[in-house]
Amino acid sequence: MIKLIALDLDGTLLNPQGQVTHQTKQAIAQARRAGVRVVLNTGRPVPEAIWFAREAGCDELISCLGGAALVDGTSGGVLRRWDIPEPSGERALELCLGRDIELMLFMGEEIVLDPFSKQSLLRTYPYPAFHDNAVTVSDPLAYKRERGLPLTKIHGDYNREAYPLRELAALPGLELTASNDHDFELVPAGVDKGRTLALLALMYGIPLEECAAVGDSDNDLAMLRVAGHPIAMGNASGAVKEQARWVTASNGEEGVARAILRCLEQSET
Repeated sequence: MIKLIALDLDGTLLNPQGQVTHQTKQAIAQARRAGVRVVLNTGRPVPEAIWFAREAGCDELISCLGGAALVDGTSGGVLRRWDIPEPSGERALELCLGRDIELMLFMGEEIVLDPFSKQSLLRTYPYPAFHDNAVTVSDPLAYKRERGLPLTKIHGDYNREAYPLRELAALPGLELTASNDHDFELVPAGVDKGRTLALLALMYGIPLEECAAVGDSDNDLAMLRVAGHPIAMGNASGAVKEQARWVTASNGEEGVARAILRCLEQSET
C-alpha cells in the first residue's frame, strides 16, 4: 500500500522544458482523489516550490532547499528550517564569492544574489517566482552581517573550474552534494531530503514503508533510501537507479505520470 508519493522537481516532475505536463497533473489529481498524498521534495527555494506545488496540484506540505526547510504551501509559512552553523557559513561565502560562479544564496527566508549571478541567472534561470523574490546586493557577505541573517544553503553553477569544492568539503558542520552533473549544493550537515521526508510523513501520519519517492539526482538518494518504494527516473544517474526498486520513463516521456499510476495500481492490489 502506497499512501504518499514524494516527487523531486528538476529532472523529475518537470519535463526538459521546465514544465509540468497535463498528463502529470492528471495523474497527481487521480492520486489525490484516491487518498494518496503527493508532495514536492525539492532543492528549490520556498517561493518557487510553493508555485510549482500549486501548479502541479500537490499537497500542502513541501520540502524545500534540499531538505533544509519544511513549508506549509497553503499559508506560505516555514514550519521548520535548518541553517548552516557559523563560522562555517561565513567562510563558505568567502570561498564562493568573487569567482564568477553563478550563486544562489539562501539566507533564512531571503534569496540573495551578487551582481554577476543576477545577470547570469536572468539568462539561464528564467523563473519569475525566483527573480521576483530575490534581492541583488554588491556584497552578500556584508548584507548578511548587517542584517544578522543565517545562511541556509548555497547553490553554485556555471563555472566548474572555479568551484572551491575541496575547501568547502573541509568546513565543519556542512554537507556538499549536487542536483546534476554541473552544480554543487551546500547545506547543513545531516540535512537532506530523506530526513525532511521522514518528518513530513510523520506529520501526515504515514509510515515510511508506505511512502514512494521519485528522483533523478544524487541529492535525491537520501529520500529514496528512507522511502519504502524508491523509484528512479529514466534519466536518473547510475547511483539513483541502483538505489531504486524500479525505474520509470524519463522526464521527457511522462515518467512521473507513469510512476504515479503504477503506484496506484500497486495500492489496489
